[in-house]
Amino acid sequence: MLNSYRFGRFEVRPSQRVVLVDGAATNPGARAFDVLMALVQHRDRVVSKDELLDLAWPGLVVEENNLQAQVSTLRKLLGPQAIVTIPGRGYRFTLEPSDAPPAEASPPPPPASPPAVPQESHPNQTHLPLVLTPLIGRTLDVSNLDSLLGQHRLLTIVGAGGIGKSLLAQWLLHARRGAHQHGVAWVDLAAQTAPEFVASTVAGALGLQSGHGDPLKGLMEAVRPLSMLIAIDNAEHLLDEVARILQALHQAAPQLQVLVTSQAPLKLANEWVYRLDALALPEHSAPLDVARHYGAVALFAQRAQAADRRFELGPHNLGTVVEICRRLDGLPLAIELAAARVPLLGLVPLANSLNQRLRLLNGGGRGAPARQKTLRAALEWSYGLLDATEQTVFRRLGVFVGGFSLEMARQVVADDVLDAWTVVDVLGALVDRSLVIADGGDTPRYRLLDTPRSYALEQLTAAHEEPVLRQRHALALRQLFEQADTAFFSGQQRIDDWYTALAPDLSNGREALAWAIQFDPQTAVAIAPGLAEALTSDRRRERRYVWQATALLVTDQLPAGLQARWSSRAAYFWAYRQPALACRLARRAANLYRAQPGEKRNLYHALAALVYALTYGPEQRQEQREVLAEMWAIEDPAWPPIVRSYGLFASLTCNFVEGAFDQAIEQLLQKASLDALAGYSEALLRGEDIVAYMELAAGRVDASIARYLALQARLANTRHMATLLLVQLHLTGAWLAKGDTVQARALMEACWPQVLHFDAQVYAVDNLALLAALENRPHTAVRLLGYADTVHAAHGKAREVNEARCAQCAEHLARAVVNNTAFDRLKTLGSGLRHGDIAQLAFGLHDAV
Repeated sequence: MLNSYRFGRFEVRPSQRVVLVDGAATNPGARAFDVLMALVQHRDRVVSKDELLDLAWPGLVVEENNLQAQVSTLRKLLGPQAIVTIPGRGYRFTLEPSDAPPAEASPPPPPASPPAVPQESHPNQTHLPLVLTPLIGRTLDVSNLDSLLGQHRLLTIVGAGGIGKSLLAQWLLHARRGAHQHGVAWVDLAAQTAPEFVASTVAGALGLQSGHGDPLKGLMEAVRPLSMLIAIDNAEHLLDEVARILQALHQAAPQLQVLVTSQAPLKLANEWVYRLDALALPEHSAPLDVARHYGAVALFAQRAQAADRRFELGPHNLGTVVEICRRLDGLPLAIELAAARVPLLGLVPLANSLNQRLRLLNGGGRGAPARQKTLRAALEWSYGLLDATEQTVFRRLGVFVGGFSLEMARQVVADDVLDAWTVVDVLGALVDRSLVIADGGDTPRYRLLDTPRSYALEQLTAAHEEPVLRQRHALALRQLFEQADTAFFSGQQRIDDWYTALAPDLSNGREALAWAIQFDPQTAVAIAPGLAEALTSDRRRERRYVWQATALLVTDQLPAGLQARWSSRAAYFWAYRQPALACRLARRAANLYRAQPGEKRNLYHALAALVYALTYGPEQRQEQREVLAEMWAIEDPAWPPIVRSYGLFASLTCNFVEGAFDQAIEQLLQKASLDALAGYSEALLRGEDIVAYMELAAGRVDASIARYLALQARLANTRHMATLLLVQLHLTGAWLAKGDTVQARALMEACWPQVLHFDAQVYAVDNLALLAALENRPHTAVRLLGYADTVHAAHGKAREVNEARCAQCAEHLARAVVNNTAFDRLKTLGSGLRHGDIAQLAFGLHDAV
């Protein structure tokens, strides 16, 4: 750390913890100094709020408004431009370093006496409502804004239409009526459309006579001696004029404070912007006592009860209420309008009708302004404030689902008339106007909330632009996922990073796929391989849908390379689940790649998929050996580790099914080295599961249990839910092999809901049958064996070694008690069981004769 940092008139001395201003030492306070040092030492970049909190308050949990207060202190000391706020990102120190020699420090001045609290002179007209609507879910915002009002003369509350800016400002003014000598005043600009009358509107609200001259000059003279707080509500449609007036008043009246509500900031140098977020939403799993205190839920419950005294929030309807609030983005206006519909529609029909929210949500309060009587009116007000280009960009952004990058917006929204750089500029304006939300760090992603997006799509349809925008969106996502599929096997990116980079665009990928399946089959087929892989194993049902939905679109009319790529990737997916189908797909891919020069790496992948599929199919060992020999013959040691990992896995499955467990384990450890080089953590975890599985197959039960327990502990509380489930099901088999039915029952019963969710019955059903047999429930065991046969037949493959042993042992124990006729009858009955019937049968305490 340097002894000092010099920036023009200022010098920061870390050792003395002082800041010299023109040579005079000042002490901004311990926390403010820590914040300053963090900004100075990282002045080459934006420092996030979380990072600053960690640096200035290490080990402590503090509110963000504490940071804002310290930054405000530093700005007063160093000047307002010394520390720049990057909205939604953090702060950056902007003063340029100086080579001037350090000044000698003079003692810091004694602390100034606290200013006298001004006394309220007489009651003034406030124009506030006599009775304020209850303010729900805004406790933290009130606290933050009250603190900021003590530090800044111009504070703007910025947020989307209907988010509750006006009501929040009214409560703030109401609470501060006695804090200013000349009181507070409310100025509503909603009905004012002419900029030339804004100054006189403000004067009239203050009870001032504007005279016959320049209204602004008269207003400046009138407020010059006043100490008061003015709120200017609904400034978004008169931004330039409001900014001009407030800049003049700021210079003319040093004791005047102004609070503004607007959908966009004024962009004045002395303005402090407070972005108001939607009301807080609980997690779906939150219990009633927790969820009812979240702002969105509390508002809905209060408004619904006001509309229907019979309504009561309880465990029976909490999930529906949370879902309604979530789908309405936590937007107070939308929540109020929805709650008012409860007496007419009922809660569940209301939730089911939200796809038509713009038609459904109307009938606001009798005293509400027209733009807040319906959700559509609020959006039309905001949309009407945009110029033609801004409206075009806004409605085109409606094709995105769940967010988009800046580059994706340029690619989809721009055209021959609207160039890419204009899109960038307009996107910034839409963020300012709270119609688009910017998320993330220095490279943000952007999104429309669901309700504005619904309106944007309406406008897109009305402008007859939807088909062409849907097509551009699909083509942009095709390019993204085609490049991603190639990048996965390139070795130029860690696989974990590959998944992370694509995760934000999965919703866009699914949307583009759905459109392309109907209107552009080739694009749908092109999207599928990259999208299916990016969905990760925890989203197996979605992966399966991608492959099933595009299967009929793969025809000979498609380019050969596209046919081959789709078939090869799909074959690897189906190899374990539908081996006969996977064999057909892999053979087709291999034949297509053999006919194309320069495709050895892709041919290698197709051959690996075929070897893998043949492992689980009918007896085709001769073909498998031939394919495996061809695969090894073309392998290049210079290929990226992820490519060779696929071949090694196919080979080790051959050794495994042939009972060469130790050789398979050795190959699995080699594969783990390749996966580590590729940065593929999920494959490493699955590899550890397979090693433990092979230990069990080799008869080393205790070693298998030890591995599974360690792996289960590592996977707990991670995103690898599917891998964790597989580990737990295999661990259940190991407990059964050891004869420990207590451990096996507890684990299997806990896992069963996840088994149904992930459609993983094939890994669990034989364990259930053996558990029943070991617990002396032989008739139940036979029924479950019949169910297990049905499950395995649906997957088109024979049982693996450990599952086969479970089934054999269960049958042996059951036949010792159940005669052949009863055995066959019960097994037939079990083959017709549905998935939903199993829990009661498998985990019951009595035998189902």
